Amino acid sequence: MGAVAGQLEERSLLFAMELFSAAANQESSKEEYRGVLRSLRRHLEREGVSLCSELSWPKLFSYQASLAHLAPSTRHHRLLLIRQFLRFLEGCGWAGPGLERAIRLQPLPPHHPRPALALEDQMRLVQAAPDRRMRLLVSLLLATGARPGELLGCDLSSLHRGQLQLRGKTGERWVPLPPTLRRELELEVQRRWGEGEGAPLFRSRQGRLSRRRLRELLDDCCQRAALPKTSPHQLRHAACARWLRCGVPLLLVSKLLGHARPSTTLDHYASVISQDLEQGLARDPLEAALAGLRPVEASPVRPRLETVTRAPSPFERALPLADV
Repeated sequence: MGAVAGQLEERSLLFAMELFSAAANQESSKEEYRGVLRSLRRHLEREGVSLCSELSWPKLFSYQASLAHLAPSTRHHRLLLIRQFLRFLEGCGWAGPGLERAIRLQPLPPHHPRPALALEDQMRLVQAAPDRRMRLLVSLLLATGARPGELLGCDLSSLHRGQLQLRGKTGERWVPLPPTLRRELELEVQRRWGEGEGAPLFRSRQGRLSRRRLRELLDDCCQRAALPKTSPHQLRHAACARWLRCGVPLLLVSKLLGHARPSTTLDHYASVISQDLEQGLARDPLEAALAGLRPVEASPVRPRLETVTRAPSPFERALPLADV
């Protein structure tokens, strides 16, 4: 009886969802996975489903219909994660094959991102920070292009030889810091080193600063700077635009942002490149070189000769078409 109970526990939705979420690289990603899968589990429990083997196409169709009230991008993101979870179940042998095909992803409407924050507005945002911690936080978001969860996951030991260690979706990467910002961060680390090297770089009363609290603090900075509300991810967008505009190669920008492939950078920030394309081509030295050339006199126009067609001879008509 114990063996059977253990087997059912292995194949329960709760166990499988927790195992799938625990495989995420970041704590913030783990919490996100748990939240999405929790909504799926609650819906399935109302349908009388508690085991992975009880999943079926009608149950999954019913869950998709319950998401109709969500924004298209939010719904797409949730269903994409559910599809990955169903692949995981099939790979473990806990659910039937082909269930992922029950998840129908609708094409998303064209994405029109807001223009990247201008450098002047970036500096206004930094200067509007009410204290040293918030100024350092905004400066690091702009200087590293880090995802909010990556920066909030940093410890005092994450700074090493002028580079900041970030752990994200694609693993670990080291981002060099500008000298001025590096000195400010080194002073902050030295001042708080007594807390231990594992202490969070950005803390709150409850421990590590949360992404929700970061959003609230950034909204306050935007209000102080008389700027529209700006999300932490838009500061990442501003960093990418700034690097591309000053000539940093796309491959390096992709590595700094922690993208798995440069094509991901192009997909997300193609608008930045297209906006600057005309201005960049205007600085092409070929334009100045062509403008300095001596004009060439036009050649006289020759009269066009009319072609005279003749009827094929009897001998040519008798030949195969390929031999004519």
